[in-house]
Amino acid sequence: MAPSSPARGRILAGIGIAAALLFFVGRQLDLPWLRLLAKPLPALVLAVWVVQGNDRALGRLVSIGLVVSALGDVLLEAGRFLPGLVAFLGAHVAYVAAFLSDERRLRLLRLAPFAAWTASIFPLLRPGLGEMTVPVAVYVGVITIVMWRAAARVGSPATPRLAARLGIAGAIAFGASDTLIALDRFAQPIPGVQLPILVLYWLGQWGIAASAALSAREAR
Repeated sequence: MAPSSPARGRILAGIGIAAALLFFVGRQLDLPWLRLLAKPLPALVLAVWVVQGNDRALGRLVSIGLVVSALGDVLLEAGRFLPGLVAFLGAHVAYVAAFLSDERRLRLLRLAPFAAWTASIFPLLRPGLGEMTVPVAVYVGVITIVMWRAAARVGSPATPRLAARLGIAGAIAFGASDTLIALDRFAQPIPGVQLPILVLYWLGQWGIAASAALSAREAR
């Protein structure tokens, strides 16, 4: 596939930003159809951006994760929480595989801060989980691995420095967004939390996508 031109990149960025703004308009005006239409578009735009001119496993897997995330966006917006959770679980598995394609060394010490994050949050969620205990526990475990494997790429000879930093920043932002969702849903409602959830989510997806795109560009 031909490399993405700057003009095409600007067009894709414009579509993604416009879709995000339309989603907020849909929320403000209580237009469910507009929210459902706009919510998945930023992830799909990022998938198109990543896959153009990217023949590395990293790019292919990240683009798969973004497409599956778009499906998760639709399901969550339609009120299907468990299927949406499963979709995002699949996206995170794709991201883990993508990061492993760049760096396979364990680097277990880099797991420690993310394991501590999980260990501090899950007990707050546990009393309110009920029948969702196992799905949420699995999901929390996988997003912890996503952050760990993103961190493992930092300093790897196979990964450009900026790409690695964008990847870990994106994974942490995604993890923070998921943490806020879980706390709001299963622990205690957080007033006004939807805005930071969405901002962190889209920044997280952009960071992961930009990491894959930059890695492909540096490899050419």
